[in-house]
Amino acid sequence: MARFLDALGRLCVRRRRAVFELWAVVMLGAGVLGIVYGGMFVQQSTLPGTETQRAIDTLSQDFPAMTGPTATVVFHETPQAAPADWRVALTIGRSIENIGKMKRVAFVENPYVPGMGGLKDDNAVVVRLNFTGTMSEVGHADLDALNRAVEPARMAGVEVKFGGIVAMILNQPKGGPQEGVGIALALVVLLLAFGSYLAAGIPILVSMCGMAVAYSLIHFSASLFQIAPTAPMVAAMLGIGAGIDYALFIVTRYRQQLAEGDDVETAVGHAMAHSGHAVVFAGGTVVFAICGLFLSGIEFIGRIGIATALAVAIMVAAALTLLPAILGALGDRIDRYRLPRVRPDRSSRRWTAWGRHVDRHAWPYAIVATLVLLALSVPTLSLRFGVMADSMSSPKMEARQAYEIVAREFGAGHYSPFVIVAKVPGEEKRVKPKRVVPTVDGREGLTGLTGPAVAEPSPPPRQALPKGAPDPDKKPDKDAVLVAQELQTRVSEVPGVVSVGEPVVTGKTAILQVVPRDAPHAESTTDLVHHLRDVEIRAVRDANPGTEIYLGGENPAIIDIAATVGDRMLTVVVAVVVVALLLLVIAFRSVVVPVKAALMNLLSIGASFGVVTAVFQWGWGIELLGVDQAIPIMSFIPLFMFALIFGLSMDYEVFLLSRIKEEYERTGDPHESVVTGIGATARLITSAALIMIFVFASFVPQPDPMVKMMALGLAVAVAMDATIVRLVLVPALMSLLGHANWWWPGRSRPVPPPPEPEPEPAAEQLELELTT
Repeated sequence: MARFLDALGRLCVRRRRAVFELWAVVMLGAGVLGIVYGGMFVQQSTLPGTETQRAIDTLSQDFPAMTGPTATVVFHETPQAAPADWRVALTIGRSIENIGKMKRVAFVENPYVPGMGGLKDDNAVVVRLNFTGTMSEVGHADLDALNRAVEPARMAGVEVKFGGIVAMILNQPKGGPQEGVGIALALVVLLLAFGSYLAAGIPILVSMCGMAVAYSLIHFSASLFQIAPTAPMVAAMLGIGAGIDYALFIVTRYRQQLAEGDDVETAVGHAMAHSGHAVVFAGGTVVFAICGLFLSGIEFIGRIGIATALAVAIMVAAALTLLPAILGALGDRIDRYRLPRVRPDRSSRRWTAWGRHVDRHAWPYAIVATLVLLALSVPTLSLRFGVMADSMSSPKMEARQAYEIVAREFGAGHYSPFVIVAKVPGEEKRVKPKRVVPTVDGREGLTGLTGPAVAEPSPPPRQALPKGAPDPDKKPDKDAVLVAQELQTRVSEVPGVVSVGEPVVTGKTAILQVVPRDAPHAESTTDLVHHLRDVEIRAVRDANPGTEIYLGGENPAIIDIAATVGDRMLTVVVAVVVVALLLLVIAFRSVVVPVKAALMNLLSIGASFGVVTAVFQWGWGIELLGVDQAIPIMSFIPLFMFALIFGLSMDYEVFLLSRIKEEYERTGDPHESVVTGIGATARLITSAALIMIFVFASFVPQPDPMVKMMALGLAVAVAMDATIVRLVLVPALMSLLGHANWWWPGRSRPVPPPPEPEPEPAAEQLELELTT
């Protein structure tokens, strides 16, 4: 590998013009794909193997219009207009009719029509709608059409807020000044690390070129696959930080080789052979660790992992090709435009002294560092998984504002009711009913749903069966009606249930809407879902053999995700750890070093989990992050953090151990090699960690709570890993283990080089000594 990288670096120096042209073509081509053919970032529309998906599949047979992506539209009073005014109510009704006429809308509630669902009081009107198709088919054109549809209400002075899928479209990931602040702070760190404006700008330039390609390709992939809105943010966080760090390591080694007298091409080759080798293994570890997210069993989590891994892989490619070409173009002018009074090389002596100090006091430092990490990990014991919901969003987000209006006017549970779908066994028989018109009361959640089925005289023409209503030719089956009534009776008596809507029965399928008492993200709501599934629905199912009964909706869907992630968590952890161990074994030909590295990484991950739990779940200082309430940890955040942190921790482990091993093989001294390795890499690791911390922290102001959690967790993890772990715990343990660190079957210890012979004394000095 080292020989190949040496040759690659030299080739990029000699053919640098071709490398620049190739990267320009790649950036231009990726940019065209992203801008012209880029898709919409959306949440996953299917959850294979879950009860929610089974509810959707059952519902699609008799209520196909109720299975598409959902949105919530809230009409709220203002000082200029209130729904209680009949003239204002008329404009709201006209807006609802306009929504129903939209080509892509399959069904919409209407509280002004009896039996058509929705919520209405003197201050607010709430309707829910279903789009046709899947989430990936909903785009800006639908949002524009929806905005036009509600224009009559807005013109009358009514405030209109969107929630659900529409809110997600409104909050597509966008870059902002905060990311620029992170890059600016990274530039400051690079200036202090290199002491040269020119050298400091190179890692920034390389990472920006790589990120431009990565983001464009991720945006283009959104047109082919369903990619969550969080994906580009996570990819940017890790990609920019990793890209700057990888370039930093190679540029540092290149400058050292120039200082030792190498010519430009030789210096690039040696830098690639040593630091480039570490970049390949560090980046490969990150990529494989993140790809382990595919084992989570949740498709959108795996795709976020793939997007992030793509960004890191492109950063590695940029560091191994574009960076050597840039270094070849600059040559020995890289140290021009120096920063006055900054002498970064002087810090090596101080770090060498620190390494020797830790080596002499290894036991105390190992014990104290371990205790600190364990103490920070304590809050993890109380970690509680929660759900993604509009009620957890930032108060600045429109979806949160829509939720607040509904919660204040009607109750928190009305924003996201559950849906029970029941289907009795047997062959359906189509019977032409007489004067029976099923109507729909409302629906909510991931699938859509609910409302009573009533027999009444045929409505006048203007109240004809709405688009998306159940098929009136399907007569309600008696057994389905009895099952639905039994469900309604049992569920309505459960504590925590506010109301159960009248069942809608078409053929052998029945649906009921269940309104919980508490907010979507409340622990009591999650407990209610489990109770309904495990007790009430099971009892009805057991009493009616062959009947399929499922609980669906938005909250149950997210709870299913949490359950799936929890079931697969151990699989992901084991897979990531095993792959990382194999890569470290290949890189260092050691058994003890990889095992020790994995244990240290698990300690730092536990500590970062503890900090995130204390801040978000316990509420310690949460207001400083722009969040107005303590919130549970979203179910897949720990899974993401584990994969990302484990991969990032291996970055610093690889760079530190590569230099220690180099010295150990040269001297055969396990203690002095650790001291030398710390002195040579500590400044580099500290600078790289500061860059990562600044880049991650720059994403904390993002309004999305998921991004906040991940940004804070990654920043804390990197801070602890680069200080407590890499500069205290690792050197202390390596000093205690000595030669055992590098044990490998069949390999002998390296032989120290013979001491240099003392120079022979001059003849006059020898004669003088003999005389005396």
